Amino acid sequence: MSIHLSASEKSYLWVNYMVDSMAICVIKYFIEKCEEQEIEEILKYALDLSQLHTNKCAEFFTDEKIPIPIGFTEEDVNASAPRLFSDEFVLFYLHQVANLGLSYYSKALSMVAREDVHDFYKECITSSTELNSRTKELLLKKGLYIRPPYIPDQDQPEMIEEIGYLKGFLGEKRPLTSLEITNIFFNIQTVEVVKTLLIGFAQVVQSKDVRDLLRRGKELSTKTIKQLRTLLEDEELSSASPWYTYVSDTTTPPFSDKLILFHGAILNGGGIDQYGFSLATIMRRDIGARYAQLITEMMTFADDGMNLLIKNNWMEQPPMAAERKK
Repeated sequence: MSIHLSASEKSYLWVNYMVDSMAICVIKYFIEKCEEQEIEEILKYALDLSQLHTNKCAEFFTDEKIPIPIGFTEEDVNASAPRLFSDEFVLFYLHQVANLGLSYYSKALSMVAREDVHDFYKECITSSTELNSRTKELLLKKGLYIRPPYIPDQDQPEMIEEIGYLKGFLGEKRPLTSLEITNIFFNIQTVEVVKTLLIGFAQVVQSKDVRDLLRRGKELSTKTIKQLRTLLEDEELSSASPWYTYVSDTTTPPFSDKLILFHGAILNGGGIDQYGFSLATIMRRDIGARYAQLITEMMTFADDGMNLLIKNNWMEQPPMAAERKK
């Protein structure tokens, strides 16, 4: 019996194709500008993965007689454009991309059932794990990896005894838990990468509307970093940021405005997902309120970005249910 793709399988494969076709353009440009051989090798590995993923997704669509998305093509990248970011930043960017990939593929694996699609996402998790390992090892080797803060060891297990453990708005606040520290720290690192990308992208886009939106995103990122960093510094914990987030002064665009805006939308969605996980695991109400506020602000920013994509006829329609009323 032929088992058709379910809605969840169609949706994950569709997003997969769109993101990886974009990644192919971005990575090709980074390879063209890369001067560090070890970083270039990892970029080529990442490029092979994205090409493999788009080809496999296209096979699924073709077999099901579903139109293959347009996605992004050679028209969306100018590999001869001058360098925009440093090789060190590109390495850190790749590490963050691998982390986002692991999160996405894990969700996909849990929500697909057809055997061939399930096997595809098992392979995606394996390859993303390898990309995560390669980027992390090179960051450590170069002395660029920023470790989370260290905290004292407990002498013995303890139970929560105070009713006010969840409080945080008034009175004395309890120290942060290790999980709260972890999420805050890695959220800061992620937003630092996004902020650097937005600075570079705002510098090279052609559309004033897109440039204004990216600058808004940069301001939101700056505010978010300050708010999250304060949570750690109030506990006298380290909140170090990458020092190698280099952006050149070029104004020649390496990517189309369509690709840049879509890239921003994907990163924004990943940020909302991370904040949602952080919100679900915190145990202090003031931090929960902070994350809820950040999610609201990012969703407003995401809506404006989506409206710009639609306005410029840059947003493909994902698989949809039938319009039964018509």
